[in-house]
Amino acid sequence: MMKDKENKEKFEAFKAGVLKWKNEHREEYNEFARIMTNCDETFYYQIFKAVSGQMRHVAREWELTWGDDGDETFDSIFILVSKENLPQKIDEMFSVPVPDTEKKCKWMDLARRMVGMKPKMKVRLSAPLLLSWLFYGKSFESMVAMLDKQMSNPHIERIDRMKCSLASKSIIAVSIKGGYRTKEDWEHYFAMEKANKDDTTCEWALQDVIKDIEAGTETAPLPEAVKEEVQHLTPGRKKSKACPLIDYLPADSSETLISYIRSYVTTHQSAMLQALPYFVLKEMPLRQPLLNGVEYATAMTRQFPDVSELLSEHSLRQAVGKLAGTETQLLDKDGKKQMCRYIESDANQRILEQLRSDIGKII
Repeated sequence: MMKDKENKEKFEAFKAGVLKWKNEHREEYNEFARIMTNCDETFYYQIFKAVSGQMRHVAREWELTWGDDGDETFDSIFILVSKENLPQKIDEMFSVPVPDTEKKCKWMDLARRMVGMKPKMKVRLSAPLLLSWLFYGKSFESMVAMLDKQMSNPHIERIDRMKCSLASKSIIAVSIKGGYRTKEDWEHYFAMEKANKDDTTCEWALQDVIKDIEAGTETAPLPEAVKEEVQHLTPGRKKSKACPLIDYLPADSSETLISYIRSYVTTHQSAMLQALPYFVLKEMPLRQPLLNGVEYATAMTRQFPDVSELLSEHSLRQAVGKLAGTETQLLDKDGKKQMCRYIESDANQRILEQLRSDIGKII
């Protein structure tokens, strides 16, 4: 148990170092993020080359998984990546010269065929740059977009097109299961992508704003023209407050409670887990009430801008809505699998009970 805690602390310190580098190299990071978002194949190829040179067994597993028409999950790759602590290994990967593996590894032939070769690089690929993008950038979305680009290649083989589809599915699944993205995040992303392709961006933007307002999730003042379009949808709605969490808490216990919630967030890193304190705080005697999930998400992100584990404001308010909603899922409830709301699951109820006890004692 102590070893797990120690490893987790080391990993959090590792991520904090990555975030510090990103914040200190914004210009370099922004250029790299632009290249990846634009699906320039250069760096994907360089990453493939580094992995195949330094971690041949990972490259070999990828090659075998990609060629297996019966493997639809890529689970073996994700398990291997997790077991090998790949993020930490990336630092080692780029600290030594990359061996020339192009003629020795079939996987490199596949990589060249899939992503091609681009001769010029605008920035130099490094471990901090890649890790910043993986942890804090739109890496999942860019990887899915890159796979989509490969599928549009008329010369791609049918099995490669099939594997690109399955790889996209696996990337999305990993992002949701790991708490990095929500189902709503992906729906938002794909709706925006479709609007860009169909040249209907303005219509998409207006519909998205209206949907947020109907759900009570607006976070910034709207232009007058948009207000006129949606005013009839929100009669009598009380405007959400936008202030840090400490402004809601009782003065005599606010600092202690902030410290507790900070610790909770660093150890509970999925959107739903980070949304659970909202339901407990609503029950407590606060200085001013938390009206909705929007206020909670805003309060959390304003209170803890330095906590890298805290998910985005959008993810938090979506998670509050999901927990408070009527959607059901097959989960463990009362010690057995049954259809229930997310907030009713045994796991969430145990955490809520602990939060009520801890926060109640502090307040």
